[in-house]
Amino acid sequence: MDNKKLRAFFAALFFSYLIPIVTSGIVRAIAIYTFVTPNTFAPGGINGLSVLLEYITGQAGFKINSGYFLIIFNVPLFFVAWFLLGKREAVIATGSMLFTSGLLILFDYIPGFPIYGEETERATATGILAAVASGILLGLALAIMLRSCGTAGGTSIIASVVKKKWKYMSVSWLTFGFDAMVVIASFFVYNTGASFMSKLDPVLLAMVSLFVTSKTSDVIIHGFQTAYKFEIVTDHPEELAKEIMEKTHHGVTLVHVTGMYTHDDKCLLVCLIRKRQIAEVQRIVKSHPETFAFFSQTSEVYGRFVK
Repeated sequence: MDNKKLRAFFAALFFSYLIPIVTSGIVRAIAIYTFVTPNTFAPGGINGLSVLLEYITGQAGFKINSGYFLIIFNVPLFFVAWFLLGKREAVIATGSMLFTSGLLILFDYIPGFPIYGEETERATATGILAAVASGILLGLALAIMLRSCGTAGGTSIIASVVKKKWKYMSVSWLTFGFDAMVVIASFFVYNTGASFMSKLDPVLLAMVSLFVTSKTSDVIIHGFQTAYKFEIVTDHPEELAKEIMEKTHHGVTLVHVTGMYTHDDKCLLVCLIRKRQIAEVQRIVKSHPETFAFFSQTSEVYGRFVK
């Protein structure tokens, strides 16, 4: 292998494997150690289950760091992912989780490592802020994993296995179901002996964290590439298209169509705009009452669209 090919090989290894593993691993570990564990809630998935087990062992008097549980869960999942998802995906997904595990264990030996909140405190406004912060960080780690290997590992691997057996099931809904089971379990683990409303605290915090995680990953993956597509059926395409282009500074595409109910020839205008321009286009369309229009969000935009 010549030097050029060798450099290309190590560059691909660095950008495709090491950066996603290290970055997502660090972000996830900080989210769990600094925000999740001290505020006693479990945000679903393998991470949440490991945090629950750390809390249970701590209550029993022999606290075991959640990093060890992550290792226990992810080693067998690696072999499942190897055959189910592919070698590259298995290495990245499991490598990131194992790196997270090592960091969680290491953080215990770093004096004064920052934590947000105290384990003995009941979840209040501090817990809500911790849930939001953990959701942002976990969402970032999730987006990195989805970008690099198309899977987040953990419960999504289990869901894929179940789907292989029962084809009609959805991986996303199965993953949601597994996450929900961990969140519900937290009701019976945290704040034992407390009132019903107090026992709801960790459940609600987990739901906040999961929601923010989902929204954060969506914004990172799609947020900077989104646009809104208007499709307008009209008998006055020139006038309407001219006004839209003047007001939004975006192009309009004309397509000749036929109405299947009346069999009349119509014109269909298609245009992509930014979110802040929706109201302007709606105003233009409403000024032409004979038109029919609808719009939808697009998650990927390529080409000359001005963002």
